[in-house]
Amino acid sequence: MSGRPRFLCGVVEGFYGRPWSMEQRKLLFRWLKRWGLNCYMYAPKDELKHRLLWREPYTQHEAAQMQSLIKAAQEHDVEFIFAISAGQDIVFSSAGDRLLLQQKLRQVAALGCSAFALLFDDIDPCMCRADRDVFPSLAQAQASVANEAYRELGLPPTFLFCPTEYCSSLCSPSPAKSRYLQTLGQELLPEIGVIWTGPKVVSQELSVALVEEVEHVLQRRLLIWDNLFANDYDCRRVFLGPYTGRAPGLVPRLCGLLLNPNCELQANFIPIHTLGSWFRSELWGCTHTNSTGTEASAELGDSQGLQEGYSPQKALELALLDWVAEIKQQVLEAGWTPLHPSTVCKEEAGLHPGTAEGQEALLDPQPCGTAPSEADQREPEPCAVTTGNRKRKATSVPEEGNGSRASAGGPQSPAGDGDQLASGSRESCEPSSAMPSTAGSDRSSGAPVADETVHSLGTPTCCSSGASTCQSTPLDSSDGRERGSSPPGSPQPGASTADVLQIPSGCKADPRPGPISQLVDGATTSPVPTALLTNGTAVSPIPTVPLISEEGRSDSSAPLTMEEARMLVELFYLPYHHGPQAQHLLEDLQWLRANSPNMGVPTRSPNSCVVAQWRSRARSFQQLCAQTCCLHSRFVHSAGQALLYDLHPYLWDIRNLLLAASAFVLWLDGRLLCDPDHKGTWGSCFGWCQSITAPLFPGEDAEPWVRRGGLFGELQALLPVGNSCDLFCHPPPLFPSRQLYLLHPLLPQDKGVLEEALLFFHTKPLPVPLPVLRRFPSLVQLDMAPRVQDMGAGCSLAVSLLSALRTNGSRGVFCQVSAADHQQLSFYSKLGFIALPLPWPSSPGTQLLGRLL
Repeated sequence: MSGRPRFLCGVVEGFYGRPWSMEQRKLLFRWLKRWGLNCYMYAPKDELKHRLLWREPYTQHEAAQMQSLIKAAQEHDVEFIFAISAGQDIVFSSAGDRLLLQQKLRQVAALGCSAFALLFDDIDPCMCRADRDVFPSLAQAQASVANEAYRELGLPPTFLFCPTEYCSSLCSPSPAKSRYLQTLGQELLPEIGVIWTGPKVVSQELSVALVEEVEHVLQRRLLIWDNLFANDYDCRRVFLGPYTGRAPGLVPRLCGLLLNPNCELQANFIPIHTLGSWFRSELWGCTHTNSTGTEASAELGDSQGLQEGYSPQKALELALLDWVAEIKQQVLEAGWTPLHPSTVCKEEAGLHPGTAEGQEALLDPQPCGTAPSEADQREPEPCAVTTGNRKRKATSVPEEGNGSRASAGGPQSPAGDGDQLASGSRESCEPSSAMPSTAGSDRSSGAPVADETVHSLGTPTCCSSGASTCQSTPLDSSDGRERGSSPPGSPQPGASTADVLQIPSGCKADPRPGPISQLVDGATTSPVPTALLTNGTAVSPIPTVPLISEEGRSDSSAPLTMEEARMLVELFYLPYHHGPQAQHLLEDLQWLRANSPNMGVPTRSPNSCVVAQWRSRARSFQQLCAQTCCLHSRFVHSAGQALLYDLHPYLWDIRNLLLAASAFVLWLDGRLLCDPDHKGTWGSCFGWCQSITAPLFPGEDAEPWVRRGGLFGELQALLPVGNSCDLFCHPPPLFPSRQLYLLHPLLPQDKGVLEEALLFFHTKPLPVPLPVLRRFPSLVQLDMAPRVQDMGAGCSLAVSLLSALRTNGSRGVFCQVSAADHQQLSFYSKLGFIALPLPWPSSPGTQLLGRLL
């Protein structure tokens, strides 16, 4: 072995956003040691004394915390690198600034740190006048400060420098011809390592040739700052896929590689796990080719399976196994007790419309294909579901949502804490055609999930019968597509042959094919108006979606299965690639939109073969949507608190959008508004479909932040929502909860409970000043049952109602509140209502509140 320092491979906490806590970092150190990684760089962009207030020394308390963190890293054999980002406002020629920088570094060195980094990324490349008078270039100014700090620290073994041109796309005109990089290569002391991100800020691939090109210019080996999983540029994206796109043989050409991961620590289990697999594979290759002097043999450990090289898919499978076990362990450590009510499963063809009277059967998950443990002895035998030529074992799972302002497993928030405008309804595996576009107007039940690696169209449907039974649907495969044929790394969809409708030869479909199955509750299949126009005033009867507490219903907190974890990963895969589940959703919706036979007109097409094929694929799409909705319910119910808080907002967004997409497909089939008595209130939501052009997909050279929203953004681009996207997308509840609420349309049996609310809208209203009606034409009243203490659910209903009113043309809403009802006044104020400064003599003691839409 040579005397070259060991290869640094680990994680850099270098994202924008809330820094990780001390406990989260200690968990990270355990992960790093467990998977053979050896380095952590402290560089949180929004930690004040790292970047904005870099001149200020740490207080005694802060220094003690830093020392504890350094010690924790060392206990796990992880090298701790302290980074500081002074480039935003440092005066390179100022002796005072140089001294403050050195004092800050010496303070951290005294706490036990022996590795440092100076970061000059993401700054203005222009120097101030004082610096221009001293230094001929920015590169010379930065190199001068770095060299001096390196010497003042006593030539530490690890000292890194991040340049302002830190990737090929930022170099002018190219890395090989960049005067900035050339100057750095000449001026920086040779012992100082240089940080590089690759061809782009977020590099899809890293090649040995590019590394060698930059290494030649900088005259030293590089340390890769890998942003593959960074998600701080898009609040709707998170990346759970495997580490990939890095060419074999990189380690001999580098001095290190640090992964800048997702902002949410719990989202990084698989990325860091697979990074460890990649590193071990690379070390095995280096050891057996004698191409490096790294301390490989000591770090390699078990080399079984490394001879074949790194495989992202194999690494993903190993990581999924460990992740499922980790999730289960987190639940056990939290002290949650899984429930195991008995469930009867049976195989049945066709989608079941739902249960009578708007009620649902909740089913709890049962393990399939395994011997029952002592805790599972009362569970029934699992059911096998046959889908075409594929077979999969299904486990029924409950579908339940959240929206409670109470934290998971904790006490509920007090009444009035409704500042978060969140959808608090109970979500649906089967999106309702009656209330298609409101994220908070859906219902839920359970759905079987597979415990085998099968990516087929055979998605079981939700449980919905009076007894505890579940139905699984064999899907029509007449579209001739094989679900498992799309590789996990397949690119995002653009124009493709999937957009061309192909009619099978010799098709003998029913001349009057039936509509696609509507994923609705059996209580009603006709739309329920949310806003009715009466004499120019939009009267919005909130009782159309009454809130029903589900506290008495049983639930299940059985851990997530391997198949459910895989589905979650496939929905949030990588910045440049979708997983199979997400890819199928996009391809299906794009094809259905491009090939709809009637574009919202009830079916009268003479070409029944075309309609049959379209409806077959529509059924497949709706069942994929239902499967994703059920995953959301299972995740809310089964994940540990830390994982739930980190990933729930992303899954919430996808679930809500898929409910809207499912309703859109029903509308394309012409069946959503086919009831002759409908009021047309939801017709305008999708009424401008034909005027919307196909979405534009960015080129391959674009950075991933151009693809705003990832899967969420691409699905939304396929929906004709115009400027009413807020109707479909509501923010998640601040505190995910397992408290259940069921939303359903107003039914005859509800009128006895809601007489007071109904009388309010059927009683002649008091005269309202004309200026109020001109600006606020819609009258609303929002009331909640006394037993419901969760104000987040009320906010959800309110946001859904206001969005629907705006979509139907209302410009503003007003309400009448007693001046003495401080709780109601507080609730409305948090929804954006303000007091209207107009006299109202006809109703003394009552205050008028208004809100523009």
